[in-house]
Amino acid sequence: MAATPIRRWSSDSEAPTVALRFAERDEAAAVRRLAALDDQPALEGRVLLALLDGEVEAAMSLDDRRVIANPFLETRGLVQLLRLRAEHIAGPDPRRGRHALLRRAA
Repeated sequence: MAATPIRRWSSDSEAPTVALRFAERDEAAAVRRLAALDDQPALEGRVLLALLDGEVEAAMSLDDRRVIANPFLETRGLVQLLRLRAEHIAGPDPRRGRHALLRRAA
């Protein structure tokens, strides 16, 4: 399979449309393809998707907070949005932040 060039948004182009939403059951194949593209195991449980112009480009499991993303795109911003939205939905990741540091120190 030929490599897809990295797309980047520039101020000269029209701003892309970004959407975050839960994956539907019929999107499991799209999530598996993204995982394979990222050379990662498929996500399990509740999955939050990041779509760029209608295409799934990143995803996160709300169960274990694992992220997969299209390695041929600049997805750092999408992943940051996924992490922020996951925190809004499920609360802070117990493996990160002040609370995790306090538990390790005890």
